Amino acid sequence: MRVLYYETSSVDPWHNLSIEEYLSEQIGKGEVLLYLWQNDRTVVIGRNQNALRECRADLLEAEGGFLARRSTGGGAVYHDLGNLCFTFAADPACYDLARQMKVIREACAKLGIAALLSGRNDIITEDGRKFSGNAFSKTGCCQLQHGTLMVDVDREMLSRYLTPSELKLRAKGIASVRSRVCNLKEIRPDITISSLKESIRSAFQEEYGQFEEVRLGDDGMKRVEQICREKYASWEWRYGKTPKFRMEKAHLFRWGEVQLFLELKNMRILECEVCSDCLDVLLPSLIREALTGILYEKKHLHDVGASLLEKKNPQLTQERAEQIYEVFSWLEGSY
Repeated sequence: MRVLYYETSSVDPWHNLSIEEYLSEQIGKGEVLLYLWQNDRTVVIGRNQNALRECRADLLEAEGGFLARRSTGGGAVYHDLGNLCFTFAADPACYDLARQMKVIREACAKLGIAALLSGRNDIITEDGRKFSGNAFSKTGCCQLQHGTLMVDVDREMLSRYLTPSELKLRAKGIASVRSRVCNLKEIRPDITISSLKESIRSAFQEEYGQFEEVRLGDDGMKRVEQICREKYASWEWRYGKTPKFRMEKAHLFRWGEVQLFLELKNMRILECEVCSDCLDVLLPSLIREALTGILYEKKHLHDVGASLLEKKNPQLTQERAEQIYEVFSWLEGSY
C-alpha cells in the first residue's frame, strides 16, 4: 500500500473542493490518501440539496462568505476557521471506513477526547453531541470519505446562515437534519486546529505507516483551477443543480399585491402562476409570460427586467413595462 498525505493553506472552499476532486482523480492502485483543509465562512450543501431551502445564501454572500456544493450527499454544514475538514481518498481495494474512522477517533483520544461513532455518518461526544459529520462517494478508481471536525466554530454564525430564507418552499431536494452540536474546545479548552492536525497526522501514520507528502506541481494546479472554474465556483453548479421545487412569494406594490407561485428546476422557472388585486386585468398574464422560462438568478432577473422597458409591444405599454420591471427588481432584491 502506498500512503499519501496532502495539506493546503487555502481557505477558499471552491478551490479546496477542486483540490479534493483532483487528488481523487490521481488515486492509483494500492493507494490511500489523507487530505486536510479548511474553509472560511462557508455553507457547504450536499449534492442533492436546495440552496434556498438550506441557508440564507444571499446574506452569506453579501457578508463575504461562500456558498459551495460538494459532490457527495448529506446535509448542509457551516465551515469557518474553527473547523477542520479531512478527506480519505483510496483505491476501492484499500478503502476501509473502520480504519479511517479509527484514525479520527485515535487523534481525538491523543488530545484527551473520547469520540464515539453514531450510525455511519457522525462522530459524537460521550454525552451524545455531534462534532463531526461525514459524507461519501465512489467511482471506479476511487472511494472517498470526507468530514468535518468542529474545534471552535462560531455557532452564532452557524445559526445565522444555516437558516432557510423566508420563503414558502415545497422542495423535492434532500433537507438537512439539525443535530445537537458541540465544539471540541468545550471539552478540551486548550485544543487548537494545529494540535488537532498534528494528532491526525500522527494517528494516520500509526495506522497506515509512513506517508509521502503529495506535490501538485504546475500541471496539477492548472487542473485544479480548471475544475474550480468549470464546476465548484460556477453558478450552474452551486445554484443550477438545485432539484425541482415550488416557491411562493408575495409583495405589495403601490399598484396592487402580487402573489407568485413558481415551479423551478435547476433554478429555471418552468411554470408561473400570478395572482393579483391590481386593476389592470392583463397585467398578471404579462408578468407570467415574462417570468416563465427564465433563470431565477440575480443578474438574469436584472437583465430581463431591464430589457422589458425597451420592448415594443402593443400590449406592453410603458406603464405595464415599468410595473413588470418592479416585479423583477423585487425578485432580484429578495433573492
